[in-house]
Amino acid sequence: MPAEQLWLFITITLVLSASPGPVMLACMIDAGRYGIGKSVYTMLGASAGNLVLMLLSALGLGLLVEEAEAVFHTIKWIGAAYLVYLGIQLLRAPPLSPDLHARNVRSHHLSGKAFMVAVTNPKGLVYFGALFPQFIDINKSMPPQFALLTIIFLLMDLVWMTIYAVGGHSIMRWLKSPAHQHWFNWISGGALILAGGALAFTKL
Repeated sequence: MPAEQLWLFITITLVLSASPGPVMLACMIDAGRYGIGKSVYTMLGASAGNLVLMLLSALGLGLLVEEAEAVFHTIKWIGAAYLVYLGIQLLRAPPLSPDLHARNVRSHHLSGKAFMVAVTNPKGLVYFGALFPQFIDINKSMPPQFALLTIIFLLMDLVWMTIYAVGGHSIMRWLKSPAHQHWFNWISGGALILAGGALAFTKL
């Protein structure tokens, strides 16, 4: 891949990954509630979800979703409903004792939740299916090119997930107060519900 194309892809990915979507929101919330160490599992789960979407787009399913409106809407509504469900769970969550922030949650729960948030976002599948082909030379071996773009995207996305997690972690001291936790849960839960509503009305 020519250097100018590679840098263009890196720039586009870096900018698009910065948007505060559901995945970034999940990283910030989990780091705020359970600590940045636990949020690593959120990042890994989200990365796994994105990897699945990239593999599906490589198989041509991104184009299928873009063309088949029923498929797109089915995935979209599942993802929207899941985000609303997570938001309601946060609204109902009781305050955590400061020393139990990290102990009261299982790592596989965080990674599984983030995986679902990422993999049920149909825009991700369409995004990968539309963007990746623009930077792949069909006259050359495609798997190495696709692998390179995948690695670059996952690294760029991980950078932004870390930044959001650090931002969430910075309010840990503030969250030692049960009253502050209550407000954090309500604000975060409301944000997830709004994100679900926004996803529900997303159009191709």
